[in-house]
Amino acid sequence: MHSFDDYYYFYLVVKHGGFSAASEATDITKSKLSRRILDLEAKFNVTLIQRSTRHFKVTALGQEFFEECKKIIEHADHIENILLKQSSIEPQGLIKFSCPPMMMQHQIQPLLTQFLTTYPKVNIEMELSSRRMDVLNDDIDLAIRTNFSANEDSSIIVRDVIKTTHCLVASPALLQGRQLTHITELYDFPSIALGSQKQASHWHLHNISHAEQIEIHLQPRVKSNDLSGVYHAVLDGLGIADLPYLTVEKDIQSGRLIHILPEWCSNIGTVQLVYASRKGQAMIMDKFIEHLIQGMRNYADQHQGYLT
Repeated sequence: MHSFDDYYYFYLVVKHGGFSAASEATDITKSKLSRRILDLEAKFNVTLIQRSTRHFKVTALGQEFFEECKKIIEHADHIENILLKQSSIEPQGLIKFSCPPMMMQHQIQPLLTQFLTTYPKVNIEMELSSRRMDVLNDDIDLAIRTNFSANEDSSIIVRDVIKTTHCLVASPALLQGRQLTHITELYDFPSIALGSQKQASHWHLHNISHAEQIEIHLQPRVKSNDLSGVYHAVLDGLGIADLPYLTVEKDIQSGRLIHILPEWCSNIGTVQLVYASRKGQAMIMDKFIEHLIQGMRNYADQHQGYLT
């Protein structure tokens, strides 16, 4: 029987997209990774990876083999986790996670600090981006995101945590003293939207006092792929924006921004934790997930702008 170590080395190289990347991520030398995979291919007389100085491509057989190696390693993690939960070993390891920058600033940073203080042997790599991360292909363990539609991907685990309310805001400079009293007046001003250039933009408004809902289709003057871009554009008076209430609460209280049509709530988003579907999670991942869920729910109970 071939060494299971070689299956692990192959898994690492494919997961990280190359020998150099796998070596940097694991401190296993590039030469060792290359040699062991060459030995594996030679033993079974197969080609798993096509490579040259500028080319790295996993063959169809290699991809099939990778999926089976992944199952073995995930199962081994699960088995080890059973033992760790019954031991006194301090949780340790690396967690790679993604989070939108504004959510990190307003919600996640204190929770992250608490977690790292509690577990000093844990290391964190953060990807701060509003891009919708792919936990299966972007080399991250966990994505924190706000979603506005139902999840349809059965290959990942999605944990709904809390719901966040959004509101429409504008700067006093844009409104010039005008008070909006009806939804149709929104079309009198430019809008600022979150999303890519190709996405259609709209606001989905919910009346707070009754069940009426209205969708406002937009032709945004400004679009940003990151919430911070929307936030700074509305502060600069470039248009009306839909932003999480928590993000703009202090600006509304100080008068820097005006809450437009407060009887209407704009988008209601669900904050979610997203990670790959598998039988077991490493103990440190289990603890991190539960810490984030409990922390965000406690925070929501003490602040406006959330629905639990």
